[in-house]
Amino acid sequence: MLAYKIVMVGDFGVGKTSLVKRFVDNSFSEEYLSTIGVSISKKIMQNSTLMLWDIEGRTEFKPVFKQYFLGAKGFIVVADITREDTIESIEEHIKLCHSIIKDAPVVIALNKSDMQASFDQAKLDALTTLSPSIVNILTTSAKSGEGVEEIFHSLDDFIVEHLNR
Repeated sequence: MLAYKIVMVGDFGVGKTSLVKRFVDNSFSEEYLSTIGVSISKKIMQNSTLMLWDIEGRTEFKPVFKQYFLGAKGFIVVADITREDTIESIEEHIKLCHSIIKDAPVVIALNKSDMQASFDQAKLDALTTLSPSIVNILTTSAKSGEGVEEIFHSLDDFIVEHLNR
């Protein structure tokens, strides 16, 4: 069975850890626990095993450690749909990912869709132009589970298809 690494990228507090916990354990906690360094989880899929690297969020004071990206077959860039600054950071996160793994597939997760947000279709359409490596853009909620399976499955399907060529 194919096993590979996916790295979760995004600013602090966007819900990377919550998305992983919802996907791997089908659980959610309201308690905020900041990831320090990296947390690695494993999920066995139908045709592959995903090693999910949930890395600490980026701030202006602390850069992400680029060695966490090495060996990744794909990236999930997470933004908080209620925080415009995290959406504006998506392009920077994609550039960082591609500076380490050129042209790696990316899925964008616009998380916290269960909360009130004013995110319009024009902004969503603009995200599609950030990189030709974007496989999918989905609104998600780690709390309700909306879109969570889809972000991981769409990236897994893409990677498995392209690795088996």
